[in-house]
Amino acid sequence: MRNLMASLLISFGALATVSPGVLAQDGDDPGPVVMDTVNQVLTVLRDAKAAEDDKRGRVYALVEDRIDFEGMSRRILAVDWKNLDQAQRTRFQELFKQLLLDSYWVQMRKYKDERAEYVTAILEGDTDATVDTIIVSGTLEIPVTYRMEKLNGKWMAYDILVESLSLTSNYRNEYRNVIKSKGIDGLFARMQAQIDYVKAN
Repeated sequence: MRNLMASLLISFGALATVSPGVLAQDGDDPGPVVMDTVNQVLTVLRDAKAAEDDKRGRVYALVEDRIDFEGMSRRILAVDWKNLDQAQRTRFQELFKQLLLDSYWVQMRKYKDERAEYVTAILEGDTDATVDTIIVSGTLEIPVTYRMEKLNGKWMAYDILVESLSLTSNYRNEYRNVIKSKGIDGLFARMQAQIDYVKAN
């Protein structure tokens, strides 16, 4: 999970370099949307005049704007999602979003010279797409794929695969075991502990 998360978080903040003519003219195409988000994050990170809290808030807003946390939460909990009431679903989504954003920010503060190269976007009907990128870190190349869905006319990511390993699948396996042994309240406690740990480090 740690290697998956590290590569995933780099993928959000890596330098976007796109070959001339690769991007479609329509800025709402999923490929350009992904790379535009990456570039906006980098612009914030490079703002030497901004305070860290200001940078973090701006980066959080950019990432939140392109991740479907509800859809991701639903896919992570799978059958367990159906057994939760609305308050529990909301609580899980809030905790998961905070955990992902806080973990992301910790990695972004360590940003060096990684870059992301856009490969291709494949449309699957009118509302689903797969966007393939490659993260280049020194001599290492890591394939990162975004699974996206068009919600209310806007492309949103609901899963991210690093070297074919799915973020949602990894969390699903981990959280399913916690729910089986400690119940949903036990999972909430574990997630809060993870958030506290990330913030302390």
